[in-house]
Amino acid sequence: MRVSLELSDYATMLMYLVALTVIGLFCTGKNKNTKDYMLGGGSMPFLALGISCLMASLSAFSLVMAPGEIFSHGLTFFIFGPVCHLLMIGSCAIFLRFYFKIGAFTPFEYLERRYSPAVRTMIASLILYLRMIYLGMVLFSTSKIFEGAAGWPCWMTILVCSSISILFTTLGGLKTVVWTDVMQFVVLVGGLACILAVLILKVDGGLIGGVRYAFANGRGLDAFSKPEFYRLNPYIRLSFWLLLLNAVLPAITTMSSDQMTVQRLLASGSCRAAIKTQTVNTFLTLPMLLVLWMLGLLVFAFFHQHPELKVRSGDTALFQFISTQLPSPLPGLVIAGMLAAVISTLNAVFNSMAVVYVKELHQRYFNREMDEIRQVRLTRIATILIGIIACGMGLIIAGAAEWLAQSVVEAQTIFNALDVIIIPAFLFAVLSRKASSSLVWVCAGSLWGLKLAVTAWYFLSTMSRKNWQPGMDFGWAGPIPGSWAVPFWLIGLLLLALYFALLLRRRKGFMTLLVAAVMLMGFGAGISLWSICSNIWCRELPGAVSFQWLVLPGVTGYVLLGAVWLTFGKVQPKEKYAGLTLFDSNETKG
Repeated sequence: MRVSLELSDYATMLMYLVALTVIGLFCTGKNKNTKDYMLGGGSMPFLALGISCLMASLSAFSLVMAPGEIFSHGLTFFIFGPVCHLLMIGSCAIFLRFYFKIGAFTPFEYLERRYSPAVRTMIASLILYLRMIYLGMVLFSTSKIFEGAAGWPCWMTILVCSSISILFTTLGGLKTVVWTDVMQFVVLVGGLACILAVLILKVDGGLIGGVRYAFANGRGLDAFSKPEFYRLNPYIRLSFWLLLLNAVLPAITTMSSDQMTVQRLLASGSCRAAIKTQTVNTFLTLPMLLVLWMLGLLVFAFFHQHPELKVRSGDTALFQFISTQLPSPLPGLVIAGMLAAVISTLNAVFNSMAVVYVKELHQRYFNREMDEIRQVRLTRIATILIGIIACGMGLIIAGAAEWLAQSVVEAQTIFNALDVIIIPAFLFAVLSRKASSSLVWVCAGSLWGLKLAVTAWYFLSTMSRKNWQPGMDFGWAGPIPGSWAVPFWLIGLLLLALYFALLLRRRKGFMTLLVAAVMLMGFGAGISLWSICSNIWCRELPGAVSFQWLVLPGVTGYVLLGAVWLTFGKVQPKEKYAGLTLFDSNETKG
């Protein structure tokens, strides 16, 4: 079976890339200051920004993940996706009002007003790290597109896509990114329409017949009829309750802290315009999700109706279909559409993370007196460096995914162990006058320890289960003794006692000691959870913990910590909350 693109396909993609570069050059001279370069002047039309938000989030990650997951496991994982996007409109209304009120370039400026400069820097640095991981995931996903469609090696895809994105993101700033996103949206919609049309013609029974075939062969919503789907068993791949939770958390994370999205919403100029922008984004995203679902179901139906056509993996199945079943130059047009989504996301992250670095780190800690021209110049340099780092992350993630034999859906969960503090930091800030820096640091330490333990549980149990054969010891995929958690609990409690002893002597500056103490205790709690679950469910057969469980313990932890602290803690000084919480939003800060 041919897995390659013809010369006319490459010519189509080349013409598309030339058009993108021309737009980048056109916008180069229009950036007079940081507001122009970073926020597009703060008055861009909400319709264009809404399309740009869609293209920024609809990356190769989505284009590979959705059809690939449905092909391999069914529709269940994505069924609550529309709920998440509808919730984003309300979440936008909650958080963006405060960012506009303080005239922010980034959401982290709000954290300094509510907490302290140290909390602001910690969360901003964490977002930089997480977005580097995300860039690596996008590039890893992109390699699946070109592996399936053209047989390209991973490293070639990563270098080509990141180089192109760096080029014209550096040239024109946010305006370039937004207006090329609009063009790329048209190209992507055209490409997806071509694939869907050809699939409908080639699948027995057309659209309805293909969907029925996929549902009849286990790629629909079969999990909803199984009792175990509604249990919190860590060794079951998907859980109803965790899927529902996963529909709520991204809506909060995106609108509170995702510079990629927040930067576009701030570019609209007002909170009301930002809500319009997000509404456009949501109601363009919903039909796009439906198209991706149909592609996954129909590709499954096609390849299973034609078993003579071998598929390497679910993640590459759609792109093998493109290269083998579409007549030239249609594969080039469709891959150009896919490339549109890739470049849009890379542009968005390169640009937004360069802004975070300049505003949150360089200008605050290295050069407070930077003028507008130097800030724009440094943002361009930072864009290039971020792109180079992203290449390395893409190769690392690709290697890890191959080592653990993971899909794109599963691979993206294991590199985000430190993200667990982001939601509580922002959520506590907007909800309560009692939210304080100490609460954030205690949450950070304890939740990082807990998440690292659960991540170790995931890695080790997955590898042991993968290599297990009948007659072998279960290893890390079997029961582990609860005594393994005792040293972490004891050392953590000892450090905590030392912290309070120093506090009673009125000595300050030991927050690091407190964070270390609660981090060790959090790690001990994670090991205890691992021991309890493995002794309940892994006595007869080895088990690999579900990737979904990398989320649940952290959420449970910050809910419990927040409930205790915000109930019994003390109200912060008025200058820390006046006008900056939902219940004080009409007060004048002072």
